[in-house]
Amino acid sequence: MDETSDDGQENLPDTTSDDQGTLPDTTSDDQGTLPDTTSDDQGTLPDTTSDDQGTLPDTTSDDQGSLPDTTTDDYGSVPTSGPNRWFPMLREFRAYLASGLPKADAAIAAHVTSVRIRVPAGSARSEAVVRVDYGVAEEEEADRTADVFARWRVSLYGDHGHVDVLGPAKTTGQKDW
Repeated sequence: MDETSDDGQENLPDTTSDDQGTLPDTTSDDQGTLPDTTSDDQGTLPDTTSDDQGTLPDTTSDDQGSLPDTTTDDYGSVPTSGPNRWFPMLREFRAYLASGLPKADAAIAAHVTSVRIRVPAGSARSEAVVRVDYGVAEEEEADRTADVFARWRVSLYGDHGHVDVLGPAKTTGQKDW
């Protein structure tokens, strides 16, 4: 009997107690037969959060193995010796651009990322590739780069050849000199 109640109903059970006797304890973190779904280790599920997935290739690394490094003047697959080798000339071309040319021509230097030139075996004409970072709809700038490059080669070296200016998004320019 509940003799502490103020309701005057001495035959009612005490429902204010935390321990209700026959009711299950639903406040506990351990529910017994229910699976633990809060754990990071789910047993049979694969670990998809790890960087090491075993057979998947590492595509986050800067070293992609056989992919060429196009961020420098040193192209791994370009011949560096023999009759068909390419010579890097980025520094020389940028020096020419900084040598008192009009501002529009000098501004090209900030967009040129590499310069390579060669004279193929059995030919008297040079071949050059100038890589730039011009974007879409900047064909005029690529053409201007080809014109300035051709003037540089004629004025300083007096040779003849062809230059291809290549940029992302199929931005190109070319010129014979």
